[in-house]
Amino acid sequence: MEYVYPIVGLVAGMALVATSVFTAFIYTPTTASTVDTTITAFTGVTLQIGDFLAVSSATAIVFDLLATQLGVRYSLLVPFALGYILTHVIIYYSSLHITDVQSQPLDPDFNIRENPLQLITLSIPGALILLPAGNRRQRNR
Repeated sequence: MEYVYPIVGLVAGMALVATSVFTAFIYTPTTASTVDTTITAFTGVTLQIGDFLAVSSATAIVFDLLATQLGVRYSLLVPFALGYILTHVIIYYSSLHITDVQSQPLDPDFNIRENPLQLITLSIPGALILLPAGNRRQRNR
């Protein structure tokens, strides 16, 4: 019962990140219209909130398991600082890669349904860091 909130937070965070990545894959903003601005804001907000929820939940679970299973205890400052740093680094690089994904319209020859595991993998918080810059452009040619 004690892990209910962190696990729900982890799942909710991953769902929000997945929503952000999926939105970035299916919609490319091209103008400064209200719709484009709204969708871009939605993508950014879901990415940031989802990443925050997932990283903070994972940090809470890991440090609790360290304390209960291995007897290794840290000051509350250590998990807080680690979660804070990871959240900001992941959001920074993920935002860069989502911007790269949205930098050009989706190629009609590119079908994400051929490899849905790639989209699921990119939905894991921090997985966008592993995506090399410009990878999508090279793959579509």
